[in-house]
Amino acid sequence: MGLKKEIPVDPRNLLTSFNEGEDIYFDEPTHVYTHAKTGKVFKSATTWLKGYEDQFDSDRISASCSKKWGIPQEDILGMWESNGNAASGFGTAIHAVMEHYFTYKTVGKAVQISAGKEKNAALPNHPFLQQLIFDLEKVRVDGDAVQEALVSSSKLGICGLIDDLFIVDRKKKICRIRDYKITFDILVEKTDLKAPFTYLGGAKLSKNFVQLSFYGYLMSLSGWTIEGVDIYNWDGSWSVHTLEGPKLMKTMLLVGSELSKKKR
Repeated sequence: MGLKKEIPVDPRNLLTSFNEGEDIYFDEPTHVYTHAKTGKVFKSATTWLKGYEDQFDSDRISASCSKKWGIPQEDILGMWESNGNAASGFGTAIHAVMEHYFTYKTVGKAVQISAGKEKNAALPNHPFLQQLIFDLEKVRVDGDAVQEALVSSSKLGICGLIDDLFIVDRKKKICRIRDYKITFDILVEKTDLKAPFTYLGGAKLSKNFVQLSFYGYLMSLSGWTIEGVDIYNWDGSWSVHTLEGPKLMKTMLLVGSELSKKKR
């Protein structure tokens, strides 16, 4: 459940979970979630998922590479860290663009019509980013969607942010969980997921499916039916990868089982 800590008081950090209506502080720099009422630190989906994937041993591998290549280990580590930071920053920027546009798309359209603008006012100015959105809209189903939706389970002390929560039927509580990824080798079998998720394989996509199934499980605890989970991945062009049906149900049930074990 996490340790009790001093709750940040900045109201700009306060989020309300979509499925429970619980107030939770989110400190973005540290990626720490704190329950406003109890002060308990909630475990996030990304933190939980680390226990089911092999971690890259940079110290051991860089030492081996240093001997093999004749390059100082600190230079290799520095290069890897810099490359990782650049990739992470790019992914964060793209996520911010998608969140902004799909949050303000309707407002931007109204401004476009009222002000007689050529394009939707919510579109970014850079032509590369505009094209990224145009291409995504060709494969993304439009409709009732919530960007960066926080979901939680106060009982389990866990939560996470869904990139794009698509409401299929709000009255019947049916939804799809969608995420944006910027991964060039999303289908390449590189690492192995640990039990009980080994049946999904070792591609980065498999890890993404477990993450979205985690969100789906939290939504299901609040009575929602998860129609499917969708990964929109850009690696020069957009592709859509979907998990639904019995395989999604199996993954969600296993997520729930693992979370219950950890709680005990």
